Amino acid sequence: MQYQPKPINNSQEYERFLSIIEGMMSRELSNDEGLLFDLLVLLVEEYERKYYPIARTNPTATLESLLHEFDIDRECLVDIFGDRDRVESVMLGKQAIAPSQAESLAEFFNHLSAKLALSARDFLL
Repeated sequence: MQYQPKPINNSQEYERFLSIIEGMMSRELSNDEGLLFDLLVLLVEEYERKYYPIARTNPTATLESLLHEFDIDRECLVDIFGDRDRVESVMLGKQAIAPSQAESLAEFFNHLSAKLALSARDFLL
């Protein structure tokens, strides 16, 4: 494959890169092709980060979603937040989650599922 990688400057180039990557995924690659593949993926990721940013979710929405997903009552959060009133205040968005609480929440939910890779950042604004 003859191709000179370069930064992606428009949506046509982006679509072309995606097409090239897709074609490369369907076959065995030589070492040089593997390096080219990795570089193309990095260029696509950079373009996506710049032009298709993923909006951060509200920490309270993240917490509510996890409670629902694991069928956990808010009562389980009392140890992390200190008391029921503080749990409710956080869940209503009246009080922000402190960094130490965010660390505890990430640890708590990561222990529930090996598939999760939450960090304190997921619970902070």
